[in-house]
Amino acid sequence: MSASATNPRLQGEGEILRTQDARDLGRIEDPTVQAVIYVPPVLPDWFSELAAEVEAGRFHVPRTILPKVSYEQIKKWLVYNFPVTGDTSNLREFVTEDILALVDRIAAISGASRFMLRTLTSIPNTECGFHVDTVPPAAVPWGLLRVYTGFGTAYVNPSNVTSMADFYRYLGRRERLGRERAQARRDEDLGRCNELDERIQQLDKRLTFLRRPDEIHVAPAGSIVQFKHLDVSLHWSSHSTSLAWIHCSPMSGGPRFLVNISPDEPVSSLSARRKYRRSDMPGSTDPNSRSNRLPLK
Repeated sequence: MSASATNPRLQGEGEILRTQDARDLGRIEDPTVQAVIYVPPVLPDWFSELAAEVEAGRFHVPRTILPKVSYEQIKKWLVYNFPVTGDTSNLREFVTEDILALVDRIAAISGASRFMLRTLTSIPNTECGFHVDTVPPAAVPWGLLRVYTGFGTAYVNPSNVTSMADFYRYLGRRERLGRERAQARRDEDLGRCNELDERIQQLDKRLTFLRRPDEIHVAPAGSIVQFKHLDVSLHWSSHSTSLAWIHCSPMSGGPRFLVNISPDEPVSSLSARRKYRRSDMPGSTDPNSRSNRLPLK
């Protein structure tokens, strides 16, 4: 299936592309593309095994952030920290190889050799609503997200957003309510906690920054999302809706295991290295590309 936009190409708006062709992930370089969601036609069998192990609590990875790490350092960390579990002893190897393929992809498109890796296994909760991910000013904006198990990631089309001012008004209110709830928990004030829970739920139900609040899309588990982060200097400003991928983790359901990878070095050090060949992009037809020797499922 060729890539298709989930919203029309309108002036000042970005496109979110959904595709079953991994090569389309490279289209994130298009200034008009905000995110590319690659949904594999078929997932390998080990995804089902991984989901069962995560659900049973046998495959558990605590919230981890690894800054400024190389490919080899990520590989070493995965080997030593991922649990050995499942009906086959190869489950850890399958997951590790898949994550390393994601590292290869972000390296090819950015020229980076240092990365930030975020990974965790967690139970969905209401701590975080719709938001945008940010990077330092002028940093490489591309990131990769893969949710391996559990519910996928919700997102909205830029054309559905009334304005970023309206979105940040929602975000500011939600963050304030979240801080108040955290204080109520520390104070062991159950009544106040329940009141704030209800106010947060109502805020998330109304979604006043959307023209059509019931029009929420989901990048399913197993998909690979290549998306653009927002320059943090623009956060809280009335910038174009095309600059920010507004998304949200599920607030209920079973445990999720996910990985988020982004470049983590100054953009000035990347510009000289970013003269990569297209054959280095995962999904190319060059059999000598390292990324083609790793599975991009």
